[in-house]
Amino acid sequence: MTQIQNLIASTPASKVDPIGLQVLQRYPAPNRVTSNNANNFSRLAVEPDDQDQLDARVDRNFGSNHRVFGRYSYSHDDDNPVTPLPDGSGSLTSGVIGHALTRGDQAIGEYDWGISPTTLSQARFGYTRRDLNQTSLPNGGITIQGVPSTPFSSVLPIFNVTGFQQIGPTSAANARFTTSVTEFLDTFSMVKGRHTIKFGIDLRREALDVLQPPNPTGSYTFTAMSNGSALASLLLGQVNAFTIDVQGRKLQERAHIVEAFAGDEWKVSNRLTLNLGTRYTLNFPSTEVSHQGSVFNLNSQLLEFPSTARDLECCDFGPRAGAALRVSDTFVARAGYGMVWFEQSGITTPFTLPQFPFIQTLGLQSPDNIAPAFLLSSGPSVQVVAPSPNAALGQGAFASQRNNGSGYSQQWNFTLQKTFRSNLNLEVGYLGSKNTRLGLPEANLNQLPAADLALGTALLQKVPNPFFGHIPASSSLGGTTITQQQLLRAYPRFTNIALFRDNVANSTFDAFEAKLEQRFSHGLTFTFAYTFSKLMDDASTYFSQAIFSGPVLTTIGVADAFNRHLERDLSTGDIPRVFSAGWVYDIPRLWKISGWQIGGLVRVQAGDRVPVTQATNNLSNLGFAVQRPNRIGDPNDFANRSASEWFNIADFAGVGQFNIGNSSRNPIRGPGLQEADLMIGKTFRITERFRCEFRTEAFNVTNTPPLNDPSGSFGTAAFGTIASAGNPRDFEFAVKLHF
Repeated sequence: MTQIQNLIASTPASKVDPIGLQVLQRYPAPNRVTSNNANNFSRLAVEPDDQDQLDARVDRNFGSNHRVFGRYSYSHDDDNPVTPLPDGSGSLTSGVIGHALTRGDQAIGEYDWGISPTTLSQARFGYTRRDLNQTSLPNGGITIQGVPSTPFSSVLPIFNVTGFQQIGPTSAANARFTTSVTEFLDTFSMVKGRHTIKFGIDLRREALDVLQPPNPTGSYTFTAMSNGSALASLLLGQVNAFTIDVQGRKLQERAHIVEAFAGDEWKVSNRLTLNLGTRYTLNFPSTEVSHQGSVFNLNSQLLEFPSTARDLECCDFGPRAGAALRVSDTFVARAGYGMVWFEQSGITTPFTLPQFPFIQTLGLQSPDNIAPAFLLSSGPSVQVVAPSPNAALGQGAFASQRNNGSGYSQQWNFTLQKTFRSNLNLEVGYLGSKNTRLGLPEANLNQLPAADLALGTALLQKVPNPFFGHIPASSSLGGTTITQQQLLRAYPRFTNIALFRDNVANSTFDAFEAKLEQRFSHGLTFTFAYTFSKLMDDASTYFSQAIFSGPVLTTIGVADAFNRHLERDLSTGDIPRVFSAGWVYDIPRLWKISGWQIGGLVRVQAGDRVPVTQATNNLSNLGFAVQRPNRIGDPNDFANRSASEWFNIADFAGVGQFNIGNSSRNPIRGPGLQEADLMIGKTFRITERFRCEFRTEAFNVTNTPPLNDPSGSFGTAAFGTIASAGNPRDFEFAVKLHF
């Protein structure tokens, strides 16, 4: 019998929760034998992806000084991903996360006016639109009483069972949204002596219409709690934590950006060229068409309903400077510096207005991680509230730091280039960057201060609730008693309080690069490149522009909201060593297979960094987003590395209920990548006007799929194991007709 069958058979029928049993029976039987019962089910299936594309283009010259260009592009994509479990359940972390029907439209128009032989005006207009209709398990067949109605009420809820694959769709997998960017760019160029001067203006309007509550029918979390087994908690219906996102209608966000720029390429001499310029960026704070937005006032502890959540900035200038010195005919030195401003929220999105209570995240949490928040078959006791200054009572809300500036990136480089013979180039250089005010996962300002953890079990003692009768009874804070720890928080009448899209993260990047390149000669061209780098940051995962739920604790949060230094670590994007090589060879006519072209690509790189957190967050009821284990050794120093144990799991130890672990954010180095691609092709002349080009390509020609990252969920059977890999060998054939 399987573990689930044994559990069902050994549990008295009177204690079994009927909905918990129904969910439990959706797990398939194991089809793999593993030493620790981790990753004991595998699935191989084909992911259908149908794509259609259409492009139309018009070019027209009016005399010698006027040119008009226009292009329209259309695309349609029907992609249905393969889920971890046969019923469509499971967490997807990359690619599309549901059955996605995507339509894309793009229109571009350009007018070039040659005012004189040395003066050019170029005006360009562009419009890009993307529509997505995405569904996942839209008819789940499980309905739980007490759950508020949403536009996706028939979707299967999410059931998170610690140590097991989730039942239900990936969060935010059901969505309907449209995003568009409208841009007008006008550039004026002129040559005067040794100066080439450019200046212009760039106007952009960004729009997002979205209906995408992340968990429209609820997310139920089951942990070991008092019975010692997360599966047993599910069977008994003992819910540890519950959240649901309720959105009644589409949100319609709008943002406007104005940029002006000027630059001068100055040929000081035949050996020295300077590039000087600046770009001014004006980010207008985003708005919502129907005024669906609010900001929590940290002082009055009331909701306010402004049209924007940020202040307009006035002085975002981005200077740029570059120099190129030709030391000799075969030796050149280059250096440069530039500053680039991006969106107010830190790269990913310009939208900064919180949408609570127009989309509400309602939740219940076990008061002590021992007693359940409620029984599954009884359903949660949550209630949607109407927009008002007191709508956040007993819930979470977003505040905003109005004067927090836009994010910006500073980049600098120094490069030496040397030519040997006539076709061989060697380039070595240093590249650095510093990003400031990056977006980060929202930190809970209403977390219990870490110093108070020393009070231990006294934090969980029940005391009379001074807010009884003032907080809705449906809230977890609305009862006659409340835990002592809640009264020690900064905002005791609320669950979680966060600064919305609080872009205060930073990153630094340093890299040494070397490249050897041979230009096409004697039928051969090749490039070899090597990069040695280091990327540090304090937030590797940024928020999604399509998620507007209330502040809830997530596994990508911080270990201590009031100690950001704990987050500083090598980034999950840190890949310290990368080697790549590419070559193309035209087979000479002397050979019997003359006229064919053969080429290849090779890439070898180190792995990225992997975060580690405890599967059971013993601090979640105290407002801590994640809890990391203690690290007692170097887990990467491991001789017997394999997919079943990629790092030494014995170098981690669990942390109890009132402690913060000492592990860094990303302590593990994941698997590297070794990949080779091969291409062969030939062009056949059919007639004087028609040529046919044939090409075949083999990707990952050695058929060695790269391993994905190991599980960093401490406390589960899968901890340290690798359960999936990248694509195997893939062939592509292409034919192109030239006429």
